[in-house]
Amino acid sequence: MTDPHHAGNQERGAPAPTFFDPSFERLPGPVAGETAMAGPVLLLFDRDADRDWVADAAVALATGWHAAGRRTVLADLCLEDPFLNERIGLPNQEGVVDIFLYGASLARSARVVPGRGFHLISAGTYTPDAGEVLRSPRWDKIVAGFRDANAAMLLFAPLDAPELGALGRFAGESILLGSPAAGEAAAAALPGLTVRAWLAPPRGNPAPPVTAPPRAASPVSAPAAAPADRFPDPEPVMPWNAPAGSIPVPPPTSLPADPAYALPAENAAPREIPVFEADRVAEPVAAKKRGVSPLLLILLLIALLLAAAVLLAPRLGLALPFLGGAEPEPAAPVAKSAPARPVSGPPQPRGAALPYSVFVQNHQTPEAAEATAAEGARRFPEVQFFVFPEALQGLTYWRVMAGMAGDTTQVRALRDRLLAAKLVDPEDVSGPYDLIQSRPVTYAVGDFADAPQARARVAELAQKGIPSYVTPVPFSDGTERWTVYAGAYRDTAAAKAMGTMLQQARIPARVVQRTGRPPAAPK
Repeated sequence: MTDPHHAGNQERGAPAPTFFDPSFERLPGPVAGETAMAGPVLLLFDRDADRDWVADAAVALATGWHAAGRRTVLADLCLEDPFLNERIGLPNQEGVVDIFLYGASLARSARVVPGRGFHLISAGTYTPDAGEVLRSPRWDKIVAGFRDANAAMLLFAPLDAPELGALGRFAGESILLGSPAAGEAAAAALPGLTVRAWLAPPRGNPAPPVTAPPRAASPVSAPAAAPADRFPDPEPVMPWNAPAGSIPVPPPTSLPADPAYALPAENAAPREIPVFEADRVAEPVAAKKRGVSPLLLILLLIALLLAAAVLLAPRLGLALPFLGGAEPEPAAPVAKSAPARPVSGPPQPRGAALPYSVFVQNHQTPEAAEATAAEGARRFPEVQFFVFPEALQGLTYWRVMAGMAGDTTQVRALRDRLLAAKLVDPEDVSGPYDLIQSRPVTYAVGDFADAPQARARVAELAQKGIPSYVTPVPFSDGTERWTVYAGAYRDTAAAKAMGTMLQQARIPARVVQRTGRPPAAPK
């Protein structure tokens, strides 16, 4: 619903706001599915708006456009503090940063959102310079591929993103999500941008203030709502408004090809998108004409072959049984090859979430932190002690943590043992309970078949000044691999120090959830 009070007093270049509730309303007319166009469209949101509403509105747009027959990709350009993938319920895996800074494949980075149909490209690996991604020259090739494939690219970006103006060289339209300040900020960042629509949250549901989460007695996270619980069914499209060929069967869901990094479709892992191939045009079928019988043609061909064999056999010294020659030698038996085994996708990690660890100590130098970790490992060889950098009040400290567990009950026994051994001090934090900390975010820098290979990688990283540690992770094929992790953080914002170190050392890494083999019950 458009606000009549703003209809006559619009900001420069911005339409009147339309109040939109993505939980049950259909897409407004200016952004309805039948208006979807090929190429990039900016979804510019105000950081002061309700994050859940902003993410839900973006998902509703992508879902509606896909349902209307337009192949649609939603790319998360909120690189410094991504939240779109969490709202949808997908992990922040290889994504936008990996495509433009590390040469990752576009086809492998985009993933289908279950129940919605469109593809999501998450933010990916943390980078301290988000502007470098938006300035990348690779945008021109990717945007051209989307336009050639007649596919839509929704670029989800905050209005204060660094180098936002760089997107104006190939994106000419935007949809604003948020407060009235969004129109002014968009006009300032991208002067020549056309604003197709301005969607605002319903008046009855103002955005809640952003506050720090309270300290709870037992940190328990509520499960995220499934996308189907938050978004309505896709907006129906009348047959006369639908693109040609989209009724009754929608077009195939695929991505435009990226010639530099495209992979063969047969090598694509499950739930990953094969490289787009141009739609084939069916050749017209010629009218059936009466002609010579196929059986007669076959008989004539057999007769010609027999005649040729009779004439050429004497000249070539061949003995034919039906001409009275010698018996031909029996052919050697051909060994039967084993039946081809069905090709299955690559095994996937099946480790349990292990977010909880025990805080040991903070140090100002990595050498002192490594010494504390070594002393702890000497006294408790069965416990994992690890070191990582973290910024606190503008200074970088080297934090020592111990153990990995799935809940506070499992890690409490370890805390009590370290307290009894005087390896930890409750005075360093706010009391004994705060020694148990939830740190689910880490960087994965490699998977290895056995522990010695993984420890060799840890030693290589230590030579480059990157502290890391090894964790066994079960996989879907029944095997167990050893993953090298770097850091353990509360969220992606706190992981910036480690992300900067990895990027400066040019070490490929991805932000993942800490998982692994569940710890054995304490004896």
